[in-house]
This record gives sequence, C-alpha cells and structure tokens, in this order.
Amino acid sequence: MKKLINLLLGYVELQVTGAFPERLLNLCAQNRLAFWRLRWLDETSFTFRIALRDRGRLDGLAQRAMCELSEQGRRGAAVVAGGIASHRLGFMLGLGLCLLAVGVLSRFLLVVEVTGNETVPTAVILSQLQRVGVRPGAYGPAIPEREAANTALLGLPELSYMAINIYGTRAEVVVREAEQAPKLLDEETPADVVAMADGIIEDIQADAGQAMFQDGDAVVRGDTLISGTLDLREPEYGTVDLGYLVVRARGSVTARTWRILEETVPLTAAVKEYTGKEQTGYSLKILWFDLDFFQNSSISGGRYDKITETAELALLGRPMPAALTTVTRREYILREEPVDQEAEAARLEQVLLTRLEGLMEARQGEVLHTDLAVRTDGERLTVTLLAECREEIGRTVEREGTVGRIPGTPGTGNG
Repeated sequence: MKKLINLLLGYVELQVTGAFPERLLNLCAQNRLAFWRLRWLDETSFTFRIALRDRGRLDGLAQRAMCELSEQGRRGAAVVAGGIASHRLGFMLGLGLCLLAVGVLSRFLLVVEVTGNETVPTAVILSQLQRVGVRPGAYGPAIPEREAANTALLGLPELSYMAINIYGTRAEVVVREAEQAPKLLDEETPADVVAMADGIIEDIQADAGQAMFQDGDAVVRGDTLISGTLDLREPEYGTVDLGYLVVRARGSVTARTWRILEETVPLTAAVKEYTGKEQTGYSLKILWFDLDFFQNSSISGGRYDKITETAELALLGRPMPAALTTVTRREYILREEPVDQEAEAARLEQVLLTRLEGLMEARQGEVLHTDLAVRTDGERLTVTLLAECREEIGRTVEREGTVGRIPGTPGTGNG
C-alpha cells in the first residue's frame, strides 16, 4: 500500500556524499523524514529514496550533516503531471477550453424535434415555438417547459396537447392533434342535386326531394337530377290547394359516363450539359449567429445546380449548437434533344391513368374500359385516353329561399 501511495505522490532518488554520511540518516530519523531503498556505494556515499514532498526539508538537513546531494531521478504520477503541465501548457489550456465549451455550449439547443402531428405541418408548430423562445440557439435551462408549451398551445387551436422536454442540446416537442367536430348537415338552405357530367343513369335514389329522371335516362351536365321542390298533391276531388314543399335535396345518382383525358408534350426537350465550372462555399452557424465564407461567384448569374449539405458539429461525441453548411454550385447550359417518343408516350399514359384513378376515387366510381390514342403533329406528342366509367355524378347546388311549405303553384322548369 505504501508503495502505491509513493507512486501516486511521487518520489526522488538521491545520492549522498560526505565524510560522515550516516549523520544525515540520523537527522532524518530524528525529524521523522521517511526514506527507503538505502544502498551504500562506499564508505562516504550511498543512495536512497524520499517522498517528493520532503525534498525541500532534506536540503537543510544535508547542510547540517555537511553532505552533498545529487538527484538521480524522479518518479511517480505527480512528476508526470507536473512535466505535462510545464512543457505542454498550450495543450492543457486547449483541453481546458474544450471541456469548458462542452459544458457551456451543450446547454444551448441545437435541434427542436416535433412528434405526434399528422395533419398540422411541422413548420407551423416550429414557427409558434419560436415565438415563445423554443428555437435552436436558445439557452435550454432558461426555458420554462410547461409554461412555454401552454403558451404555444394557445396559438395552435388544431392541437389539444403539447409537452416540451429538453435533453441537453435537443428539445423534444410531443403534440396531440384535436379531434375535429363532425360537420352538421345543413337542413335550412334549399338545394338541388345537379349532374356534374354527361351520362346514362343506372340508379337514382332520392333521400330528400323529387327525382326528375328514371333509370336508363340520358342526362347532360347541369341537369337537375333531384329537385328540392316537391308538389303537394291534393286529394282526389279536393278543393284545397296544398301548395308545394321546399327542402334540401339529397340522394345518390349512379351513371355510366365517358371521360376524355389528354396530355401533350414537345418532341424535343432541354438537356443539361455541365461546363465544368464549379464553386464551393461554406457557412457556419453557431447558436443564432451565421458566418458566411462565400466568395464572389463567376457563375452566380448563369444556370447552375445548387447542392447544399449541412453537417452538425460534435465534440467528444456530444452534439454542439453549431452546424457547417457546404454549398456547391455546378454551372450548366441547355441544349435541345429529341425525346424518346415510345418512352414519353408510356409516361403520359401512366399520368392519365393516375389522374383517372383520382377522379374515380373522388366520385366513388370505377373504370369499365379504356382506349388510348397517340398522335404527333410535327412538334408535339399528344396522348388521349378514352375511358368508360361508372360513377356518382350528382352534386348539391344551393339556391336562394327557405325550406318549408309554400302555398301556391311551383314554377316550371328543372332549376
């Protein structure tokens, strides 16, 4: 155990020379100055070891014993640390500054993460958080997490819950979206169900109002399929005029329709050709400060691709509130080249089919049959899609007035 302590605190090995060197040993014993590893060289000299902390006291005792001391070497952890501190002051200073930077800068926010949102954009939430002080570069311990969350929530009625949790340089924002209240059916505004497209009716069902057509009838866009005006029939041989009833018409009308979709593109396309000119610039963001190192660019006024890469800086494995952005600009010119007509026709066909699927999904319909036509006129390529479909063609169109029974005779016509 004593050996381990001597290694940690350090020791010095000395050679003692004098007419009566044993006097020094007696003085060390009298003054309780420990020594070890005594080895006699001859009658007038010997070597031994003492603790580094007792080196100064030994000089006075050696003078009293009329002996000379010469150091043979120093050992131990304290000696090594002292050597590093004396010969590598710059290294020690830099290490201290780095540790200070880790301790201080790691308390500033570098990243703000939002989780739990589906319909509310993350950018909207981050913008509201910035107003309450939760942003990259903010001092984390100074942010009142609960108060900031409640204040931000007041400006976001789309959310029902928000919690802010700060972990070093990262702020985690957990949100929960509010459930939207179902829309109430409007029963006070009169309306008709009108055809949105031409077609042949396959099935018409009037939940409210008067059906104006039957299955198998052909209709055109704008026809009133289900009228919101109902004639109140009088009893046979009756003398009282009951008038008519105005309601908000509802129902479904399924019809067979024919859709024509078309896309056109030029037979030539502009192709990029890089000139070889390239410029790279850097910018450094530390907390809320931006430092740009961009130089004047000779291609800033021309056409170029801009490639941006951002790397977050870390020190000793811990993220720091700093990021290095590299922006590379590659200049190019445009030249015209003929397109591959077969490949372009196949691409346009897929575009048209995707658009048709979107229409059918919105109309609760299905595609029964499709035909494709491709033609060129010397400068442009045109692809036409002919589709036979079955879909819902009715839409509600409101009109002026109020619902309820109205005496008299209703006006004529489909509107």
